[in-house]
Amino acid sequence: MRQLLFFLLAIFMVTFFYGCAYKVLKADKFLEKQEMGKAKKRIDKAIENDPRNPAAQFMLAKYYSHSVWSFDAVDSAHLYIRSVSDTFPQLENKTVKKLSKKGLDSVAVVQQALIVDSLAFAKAQAENTEDAYNQYLNTYDYLTFEEEATALRNQVAYDKAIAQNTTQAVSDFFRKYPDAPQAQKARNVFETLYYEKKTQNETLTEYVDYVKERPQTEFAEEAAFEILNIISAGAETLDYQRFIKQYNQFEASQLAQTILEGVSYEGRTDELLTHKKDSAFHFYNLEKQGLSSFQFEEIVPDSCSFIKQPFILSKQANVVFAYLKNGEKILDVNIKAIEYLGSGFFQIDDYGRDKNLVHFSQHDKLSQKAVEFQILDDFHLAKKEDDSWYLISLLGEAILKQPVDSIWKEGEVFFFKKGNNMAVASIADFKKSAKNELKSLSYLYNDYEWLDEKYLRLHSNDYETILNQRAEVFFPLEQASFNYFDAVWVKEKNGKVKVLDQNRNSLFEEDLAAFQFESGVLGVKNEMLWSVFISGFKGFPKFQYDSIRIFNSWLTYAQQDDAEYLLFQSGKKVVLKEKERYRILKNYNVAFSNVSDQIRFVEISNEKGYFKLYNGLGRMVKEGQDLDINILTPRLIQVHQNKKKQLIDSSGTEIKIKNVEAFGAFQDGLIPILQNRKFGALIVEDLKIIPAHSQSKIELFLQDSLYIFKEDNLLGISNAKAEIVVDADFEAIEFFNDSTAIVEEAGQIGIFNIYSKEYLFEDLETWERIVFGEEIFFIVRRQAGYGVINQLGEEVIPFIFNELKAYESKSKLYWLAERRLSEINYIVIAYFDKNGQVLFKEGLNFDDYLETACD
Repeated sequence: MRQLLFFLLAIFMVTFFYGCAYKVLKADKFLEKQEMGKAKKRIDKAIENDPRNPAAQFMLAKYYSHSVWSFDAVDSAHLYIRSVSDTFPQLENKTVKKLSKKGLDSVAVVQQALIVDSLAFAKAQAENTEDAYNQYLNTYDYLTFEEEATALRNQVAYDKAIAQNTTQAVSDFFRKYPDAPQAQKARNVFETLYYEKKTQNETLTEYVDYVKERPQTEFAEEAAFEILNIISAGAETLDYQRFIKQYNQFEASQLAQTILEGVSYEGRTDELLTHKKDSAFHFYNLEKQGLSSFQFEEIVPDSCSFIKQPFILSKQANVVFAYLKNGEKILDVNIKAIEYLGSGFFQIDDYGRDKNLVHFSQHDKLSQKAVEFQILDDFHLAKKEDDSWYLISLLGEAILKQPVDSIWKEGEVFFFKKGNNMAVASIADFKKSAKNELKSLSYLYNDYEWLDEKYLRLHSNDYETILNQRAEVFFPLEQASFNYFDAVWVKEKNGKVKVLDQNRNSLFEEDLAAFQFESGVLGVKNEMLWSVFISGFKGFPKFQYDSIRIFNSWLTYAQQDDAEYLLFQSGKKVVLKEKERYRILKNYNVAFSNVSDQIRFVEISNEKGYFKLYNGLGRMVKEGQDLDINILTPRLIQVHQNKKKQLIDSSGTEIKIKNVEAFGAFQDGLIPILQNRKFGALIVEDLKIIPAHSQSKIELFLQDSLYIFKEDNLLGISNAKAEIVVDADFEAIEFFNDSTAIVEEAGQIGIFNIYSKEYLFEDLETWERIVFGEEIFFIVRRQAGYGVINQLGEEVIPFIFNELKAYESKSKLYWLAERRLSEINYIVIAYFDKNGQVLFKEGLNFDDYLETACD
């Protein structure tokens, strides 16, 4: 009985459950009429009876996704529709069929889920935030709008990160969403922000650290250029070389290399010879030994047919353009004037207010415009804007805070003038550690001068400072006067004189009142007397002379009480007797102009005509009554006494020569000697005598060997013993080589072998000696034309040309020749190398030839 009751109860419960389940679906009609209260009441009753009732949960999903709620309850709708989706597959088939008949099946569940999904996406769109879209993407199942939501989420997140403008926000974005289309843009923005932050102070260290840390980024190249810009201020060759080595993977290193190439650009440009043919100017490159590939209709040669400047000017339809020597146009403007400044830069006036600065490489980072430019050294420029000058590097990097009135450089020192005052600086003073680190100058000085080209003395009213060649302070600014004499400094301050050595140490303890200095000899004075240091500055000063006069390095005059002295460098002291006078002897022969200081003789004489001759060591080498003394060489003196002429050396030893009538002036190692109306000569080097045998002064033909003599007004060649080598048959003789002479005989010029007595060439009209290094050539004209002979007497260029000249270019010798064919109005031009090899020849009509011919 009990089992029966239990069975009947179970049947009742099942029947009731499904009855309620089916009834709850009727709440749909209330939803259709928007009777939300009735619908909720029926749904709640079903839920109360069975919270897991799939029909009730389905209706709750429909209830919360009803349009009356918009999408405010979409999360609840999603909760219930997911529950239905999870429960429905677990129902028995019989139950599923019954629910299906009432309109609840898997399709209805899916359809409702899609409605919920749509509402969820609409809610995310309405909020339009990263979190809202992520809520949709991470919570909902069907994601009908996944693509749209993802795209919107990425854009919103990207915009937010960009708006924050921090590296953290941007890096968070591309790390969270690496596949977003904006990810690469975000990485770019990140690099921009990171670069800006890393280099915000624009210091050299910041740029260097950035390149070291992130060498592969796009900003590493920019940072490398900034490094180059900063180091270009105060840069020298070594700075650019180091940069190239350290940053060779960057384009900036190529620019640095270009700058270095510009320094030697002018020396590397080839010289061109130009000629006109067929209405066009052609160019022959001497270095490359060939015609260039370009031509111009009209050009302006530097001189005649040469293009020596590092550019070519060409005129086209009344417009002038400038070209590099490879034919590349320098700047596409009408040129009024062009000037090569140096370091690869051209200054171009194109009729505008400002001039163009253009580099031979035409790199845009090396181009500028200003009123005027000046090259100061290999790596620095002065740029004029309005009426002021600015110091800049070749890359345009500013160096000074304020403009100046003028800038120039002498040696290693830069000078800046502003108003009436000056400042100076060295290249090291221009070094920068940041882009905005501009230098200030102190305009302390009003004048300057170089001391022995080693030191710079700067004046500031009655103050002075001394700088060395590198513009480093040697003596600081003080109210004193400085002088420099052969490694000795003299400092005058407050009426006192100090003598200092090269290390600025005082040579003497005493304060001095005055000084004299000449050629290494120093005279110093205390309050009353002078002391003289003739051979160095060691020891203590001996103040003994009332007055002194320093003539040179070997002779000083001194007076002590009533006595007068000549003080010699050797330490010898010669007393001047009463009424004696002295005279330093000189030689005015131009042959000794470079060694005049080696002629050291002084003559002392009295009123009675008694003479004494001293050499530079203070040794008396000759004395006597009525001496006429003439200095011939630093070692030889002619003495004339009582109609007797005598030759002595600097020690007083006589060089005995019989029957001397006169001595001539030294020339080519010889002193002419007239004996019995014939000329011989003294060979100064070894003091050997060439016997007299010439009608006129003997001339040198070959050093220490052969000489030209005259007999019966004709010239011949003899040796040092006066033995005849070539008879005197010629009106003129010139040295050609050791065995050959250029001679003129009976009005005819020829090249004559002095040993075989045969002519190598005859009937020469003119000749010109061409010296090239240790080689000698001769341009010779014969009746047929000009040609060239080398020093061996060999024909280098045949004698067929109307014009022939030598031309030296880059340590090479060329021959430029022209041959006129007047009968056909035609000219052949030819270029030869030093040895006569034909490099180029071309035939021109006479009118074309005149376009580049010299007057």
